[in-house]
Amino acid sequence: MTKEEQLQQARAELDAINQVLATLEAEQAEALASSSAYAKWRGASEGAELERERLALLVEKLSADLEQEKADAARSALASRKEDIKKRTIALARRIAEEGARAAAMLVQLATDAAANAVDVERLNRELTEDEQLVPADQLARHRNPVPREDLEATFVDLWTYESNGQLISDQDAVVERSRDRGYIPGTEVRRTPTHVVRKHFKQVRYLAPGDREYFEPLISLMRLPNFNRPGMMFDHGRVVEEPRAARRELVELTLVSDAPAKPAASEVA
Repeated sequence: MTKEEQLQQARAELDAINQVLATLEAEQAEALASSSAYAKWRGASEGAELERERLALLVEKLSADLEQEKADAARSALASRKEDIKKRTIALARRIAEEGARAAAMLVQLATDAAANAVDVERLNRELTEDEQLVPADQLARHRNPVPREDLEATFVDLWTYESNGQLISDQDAVVERSRDRGYIPGTEVRRTPTHVVRKHFKQVRYLAPGDREYFEPLISLMRLPNFNRPGMMFDHGRVVEEPRAARRELVELTLVSDAPAKPAASEVA
């Protein structure tokens, strides 16, 4: 039987003995009728009280034992998790220092090679015609042309335009139609003469506008890399960062030694 089952059984027995004591308390008045009945009642009552005390102590002990077991299991699980994460952390730290340093060195070399290639291509292009010119490797790898316009739907509409210049009328509802193709805009208090308009046939296209142009920037001018095995930067926007070598200060520390007597001065010894 597990400790949890023992606790459940002890609690059930404690509830049962409490019911017995409640019944005995109700029977006390009847037991007073004779000495033998009272003696019997008192013996049963005292025995039940002792049993209740025992069961209460047992429930308390089993509960404390279970709580301790849970706490021990939680601590054990926490220690196991700590050890697992510690191992993985140490392994990852080693990878950051070793693999990160190798990867950073490779990236710096790529950026340096790209910058040298850009110089070589620029010098060569000066001697070539416009149609013959080359594109540097950095730009060839990373540059993207803007997304072109994309037509989605084309429809045909008839709209009013000014007769005088053919420009589109912003308020199409202001036109008074005289015929299928001709009309006018009534005069106003400022300009009483009506404006003559004509209806023209238009093709209306719904489209996605071209994407914005993204300007290419050389890789070496963008790249910034930290040291992977110590603090600080190893590469910063086109330049290798030199590690600072600040001189360490030499200091003196004075600590009182309370349990040793002071040595006599040289003159006293003489």
